[in-house]
Amino acid sequence: MFNKTDPSIFEGDWTFEKTERAVLGLCKTLNRYAHKLTLEDLQNDPRCAKIPNLSLNSVQQVIDDVAAKLWHGVKPFQNEVIYHTGPHHDDIMLGIMPLISRQLREPSNEVHFAIMTSGYHSVTDEFLLKALEDTLDFLHQGQIQMVRYPDFFDKGYRFKQEKDIYHYLDNVARKNPIEMRRGFCHRILRDAVGLWQLKSVEDIEVRFQTEIENLRKHQPNSSEIQQLKGQIREFEEELVWAYAGTSLKHIHHLRLGLYNEAKVPEPVEGPTSKESSHVEPASQQAQRLWSPNRERDVLPILNQLRELKPTVITVAIDSAGLGPNTHYKVMQSIAEAVRLWGEEANLWNLRIIGYRNVWSTFHPAEANVYIPVSLNALAVFEKAFKDSYLTQVKAEFPNPDFDGPFSELAELIWVKQLKDIQLILGKNFFYENAHPLIRATHGLVFLKEMNVKEFVDLAEKMVIN
Repeated sequence: MFNKTDPSIFEGDWTFEKTERAVLGLCKTLNRYAHKLTLEDLQNDPRCAKIPNLSLNSVQQVIDDVAAKLWHGVKPFQNEVIYHTGPHHDDIMLGIMPLISRQLREPSNEVHFAIMTSGYHSVTDEFLLKALEDTLDFLHQGQIQMVRYPDFFDKGYRFKQEKDIYHYLDNVARKNPIEMRRGFCHRILRDAVGLWQLKSVEDIEVRFQTEIENLRKHQPNSSEIQQLKGQIREFEEELVWAYAGTSLKHIHHLRLGLYNEAKVPEPVEGPTSKESSHVEPASQQAQRLWSPNRERDVLPILNQLRELKPTVITVAIDSAGLGPNTHYKVMQSIAEAVRLWGEEANLWNLRIIGYRNVWSTFHPAEANVYIPVSLNALAVFEKAFKDSYLTQVKAEFPNPDFDGPFSELAELIWVKQLKDIQLILGKNFFYENAHPLIRATHGLVFLKEMNVKEFVDLAEKMVIN
């Protein structure tokens, strides 16, 4: 899982990160634990041979640094205002759910989730068609009683979204798929009434039949249908964080306009596995040079930062071309919002935590925090994904390197990352450890923690380079 490194990275001034890359790479090449490397192994490796004052102590320094990154990942979050951001719905979960589960268990933390775009491209016409048909069926069976309330079509449809979530998850616990579906259809109906300003059951039936026919005929999606698809994704995101009791007031759907720049679904890229020394296509170069629109992309984020005053922000860190282009654009928008916020507030204690998920991965030397992942965390992660992200169990735009749910791909990445780090620390570091969380570790999430200046500089570098 160590990403192949461009040989040019070992040129120029030497840094400890280069030492770490070299030693990690040698362990991987020889399939040998770090503590078993010899000085001759180091001298015979073209990368390690460049390490200044090369000795076995160079290896020990890497072992100590890797262990420090793991211990950093064990530290609990307490008394923090945490602002998790995701380009699309499910990006946060696929990147850092094992970390978030621990944050949510600490009552002194205030945890928010901000999803920056609509994500409607990820909902197929077939999925929406079945959802509309099922909603009509429940309505005709008298199983959606809320339409009988006298104020429902006036204002009642806007209330009790929390009840829809609780109903759905209650029936996850009861293993009742029919009632789960009914809870989902309740939300579809609420959203549709608000979207089209429907005023009666007859309006619902006419509108739904019209949209069902349009979908069956493969008509282009109207802006309203796109919005309804986006609201389905929003409901999914609310479900997954409600597993741990997160309320709707802590889940923010920003629907940034930058998403509408994509007239067709975003191109799919696989996990980073190839050397990046190729010539950059003109289209990718144009994407990399993209800059956010202040009014449309930046101010909604800035205003939320001003309101919530987070002490920790998480951001998906993907360069242009390493994942869906929205990832890069959202990161640049957040970086500009943070920069502007820093002009009016003291952000000396603000931590920015960069994450990646199924589209690209950090090299272990790039990351400076390793989050332990237990079997318990993996079980919760997998079940929550499949129960909540109904549109993604069979993804519309699957990863070309993996045929299956994104949750399974994320798990494979975490498990493989642990396997590689075991080469550095040794397996006994884990199973003999005095800390129960380390003993329970069967996967690792790699993160890059930064201060404000480091984050803004990184974003600028991604544009310039």
